[in-house]
Amino acid sequence: YARAVFKYKGGARQQSFFVDLKDVPTQLPIPKSASRIKEGASKYAGVTFHKQMNKWYANIMIEGKPYSIGSYDNEEEAAVDYARAVFKYKGGARQQSFFVDLKDVPTQLPIPKSASRIKEGASKYAGVTFHKQMNKWYANIMIEGKPYSIGSYDNEEEAAVDYARAVFK
Repeated sequence: YARAVFKYKGGARQQSFFVDLKDVPTQLPIPKSASRIKEGASKYAGVTFHKQMNKWYANIMIEGKPYSIGSYDNEEEAAVDYARAVFKYKGGARQQSFFVDLKDVPTQLPIPKSASRIKEGASKYAGVTFHKQMNKWYANIMIEGKPYSIGSYDNEEEAAVDYARAVFK
């Protein structure tokens, strides 16, 4: 009498594929949208935490097949390698749709919100929000009706300065 039945695709154990990231330049991690971040889960796309192994894992789907990128002690390292895999196997298109590149954009003064738009617990700067679960400040901007992430920050002023740089760009 069997207590558990295990199902595998095609009658055999599902095959694991590994991603080769040799010669792929470092990429910025791809954050999940705030609504998709669950407590205890990674804040980055393609990254999961395995409690029993106490490791972060990066995985990607390529042409409908799951590929393992690797296991990591640190969430950010896993996120960077996932972004590198996206850049290599998906042409970087997804990366470009999420981030604003602020390379070579000079520092700008933060853009304050008008007093009537500031709510209790919210940022006093335009384009900046606070994520309570992550305990981070986020800078975001709309470009041609599409939301773009500028980044996550430990303090409100840094996020506001980068938002101002993105507006300047």
